[in-house]
Amino acid sequence: MRKKICLLLGLLAFCLLSSAALGEALVTWTPESPRIGDYVDVVVRPERENPQSVTYRLTLGDQKVFSGKEDDHYEVSFRPRKEGTYTLTVVLSYGKKDQEEIQVPIRVSGTAPEQAGTNMVYSQKDGWWKKKSYGSNNLEVAGCGIFTLSHAVQRLGFTGEDVLPENLGKTYAFCLVEGGTANERLLTNAGNVYDFITQDELEESAAGISACLRRGDFFSFSIVNGHIALADGISGDGTKVHIVDSAPSATFERIKKGSIYLQAEDGSFRTIKSPAELPGARYFFETRFYGGGEYWLDLDYCARRGMRLIRSSWLKLNAEGGARSVTLSQIGTMQSKVILDEETLTVSTRDLVWNCVGAEEAQVAVVTSKSGVTFKDAAGKAIPNYKKIARGTLLMPLEIGRDTVYVFYKGSFGYVSRKAVEFLSVVQDDFPAGVLTYHGRASGTVMINVRNDAKGKAKLGELKVGTPVAVAEQKEEYSLIEGKGLRGWVQNQYLTIEGKEDNGQEIDEGQ
Repeated sequence: MRKKICLLLGLLAFCLLSSAALGEALVTWTPESPRIGDYVDVVVRPERENPQSVTYRLTLGDQKVFSGKEDDHYEVSFRPRKEGTYTLTVVLSYGKKDQEEIQVPIRVSGTAPEQAGTNMVYSQKDGWWKKKSYGSNNLEVAGCGIFTLSHAVQRLGFTGEDVLPENLGKTYAFCLVEGGTANERLLTNAGNVYDFITQDELEESAAGISACLRRGDFFSFSIVNGHIALADGISGDGTKVHIVDSAPSATFERIKKGSIYLQAEDGSFRTIKSPAELPGARYFFETRFYGGGEYWLDLDYCARRGMRLIRSSWLKLNAEGGARSVTLSQIGTMQSKVILDEETLTVSTRDLVWNCVGAEEAQVAVVTSKSGVTFKDAAGKAIPNYKKIARGTLLMPLEIGRDTVYVFYKGSFGYVSRKAVEFLSVVQDDFPAGVLTYHGRASGTVMINVRNDAKGKAKLGELKVGTPVAVAEQKEEYSLIEGKGLRGWVQNQYLTIEGKEDNGQEIDEGQ
């Protein structure tokens, strides 16, 4: 009998020791005292081996916040949207009738600062955006274009509440159409507010994309079907494009004929197959998606998709009150026409500021090839709907390369052959200005010939009487003038200088 009692006591002690050894799963979270809007990172450490699944439930008082299905992620995150004490319930399943349930209270107080900044990467699928409206939908489901816009404008230096996704979604709700965001409409309208330009045409040339990214431009583009992301850089070897993606799970799931890369400190690249491999990846149990991330794509893949330009204001006018962004209408070495606040102004070119890569100072290019020059894209193909640019035409260069020059011409950017142009310095001194006349009259339909050389017969084009011109040089009976984007020689008899009659005699004051 005594042996039986001792045996039973031994078995009981063994069971108690085994139970103590097994214990229960450990659930931890950081930060320990989260605020509204913080990322709360939860780690579940099962004490028993080989759990089959884990299920998460989240409540706030009596209110159900989230009740999920079986999952296989034991490191998860969520963003609390209200203040109070949440109860996180974790159910570990080891079999049909073998489950372990752990409940932990998570106290949320205060409000975290807004997520913002030039290095911000938003997580579209973190649960925070489910009730943030975007047109007839919400930002969690349809907001990739809005998140991309927010990424872009903040990287351009804009701050404040207006550039946050929630407010951009309200402002540009009209850009949500059936099938997703009308990205061209979105960027065109936002560019008027945030001082950047875009183009109607997608950039589909690898060389063009690379050149733009090297100049500091961005692209908002359809990275995969139904999803938009930001491209904001090019690798040193020129083969990879840096991507900022608010919902990388969509990209990983839908990408075809493309690879996704991470870059090591030595500059080498390795492919990755899952958003779980992204640095700092967070998996949100409410949506069962990973948060935003950064990675690299092949340049050729991006070119095949076609990319929509975001170019920060590249031309400014030094005016009273500081530099103002303007749109170029006509360029000249002495005076130019620009559009400021929808008003066309004639200004001294020396008051314009733009960056001319490949030159020590801003330059103006003039076409010198007798047959003119073709306006091309970065791939060397003629840009549709543009005739040859005629000899004598003035162009604004943004980059001077070995064989080509990147210019702005009639509202578009493109390339011309470097052999077909010459470069002129912007005139810093005062210059005569005037108007083309015929027998002293500045009105009518008479056209004045503009020639390549003084006394020469080669005609560059014609300018109508009444055209304002700037005078670069005078030689005997001829003047070198610039007007309406054309530079060439006219006879003095067809030119009236301001303050003088057309015969060159001073006009008496009061006449």
